[in-house]
Amino acid sequence: MSATLILPVLSTGRTAPTDVGPPIPPAAPGRELRQSLPPALIEALDAISDQIAAEVFDPLLGAASVEQAARIFERVFPKFRDYYTSTLLILWGFLQEDPQRFSALTLRSFEESGNLIRASGPRWIGQEASLNALQALATITRVAKAGARLVDRKESAHLQPDASAADPWASSIVGFVMAFSAVVAALNAFAGGRDTSARLENAAALAHWSKSYAIQVYHLTKGTGILKPIHPAPAAASPSDEEDAILAEAGLDDYADALAEEDRP
Repeated sequence: MSATLILPVLSTGRTAPTDVGPPIPPAAPGRELRQSLPPALIEALDAISDQIAAEVFDPLLGAASVEQAARIFERVFPKFRDYYTSTLLILWGFLQEDPQRFSALTLRSFEESGNLIRASGPRWIGQEASLNALQALATITRVAKAGARLVDRKESAHLQPDASAADPWASSIVGFVMAFSAVVAALNAFAGGRDTSARLENAAALAHWSKSYAIQVYHLTKGTGILKPIHPAPAAASPSDEEDAILAEAGLDDYADALAEEDRP
C-alpha cells in the first residue's frame, strides 16, 4: 500500500468525550471484556456493534474503489463517532470504579486483535497491510498505556493538556478506532469463511489509514503532556515533526522497540 495514499478528512466539533479515554477500547468488546460484563450490557453493546457493521463497516469495506472508500469514510465518520461515544459511555459507566481494570481489559482486547492480524492478515490483506495494522496497534498500545494516567485521579490532577488540541486528538483517536476496527471486522469475516462484500483492497487501505491516524494520535498525545519520553532530547535539539513517521516506515520490530524504549527507566 503506497505511503502517498490520501488520508480521509476527519470532522471535528463533536468528539468523543476525552474524560473517558484513552485508554482506547476497540469498537466491539473482546472476549475477556465480554466475560466481565453483565448480559444486559453485552446486549446493548452488541446492538451498537450491529449498527456499526451495517451502517459503517459494510459500506466502507464494500466500496467499489479505495477512492470511494475514502469518501465514505468521511461521510460516515460522524455516525461512527456517535456510536463509539455510546460504547465508551456504557463501558465507562460499568468500569469507572475500577479504572485500572478498564485499562487492562482494553490492552488485552488489543492483544486479541494483534493475534488475529498475525494469524490471518498476511493471507487475506497481504504482508504490507498487516504490518501497517500491527504498527498502528504498537503505537496505540503505547498511547493507551500512557493514557491510563487519565483515569487515575492523582495522576490526572498534575496534567494540564492543551485544550486547543482536544478536538483533533479525540478525532484522530476515533479515526484510528474506525479504520482499525474495520480491518479486524474484515479479517474475522475472511478467516471465518462468512459471506461478506468486503474487498481486500479496501481492508488494506484501512490498515494503512489506521497507521496514519495512530501516528497522529501519538504526536497529539505527546502534545497534551500525557505521553512524555523518559529520555528527553537535549535542550539544544529540535525534534523533527517526521520523527514518528520515519519510525513507522521502519520494520515493525525496530518501531516497537523504539516506542518501548520510552518506557524503560
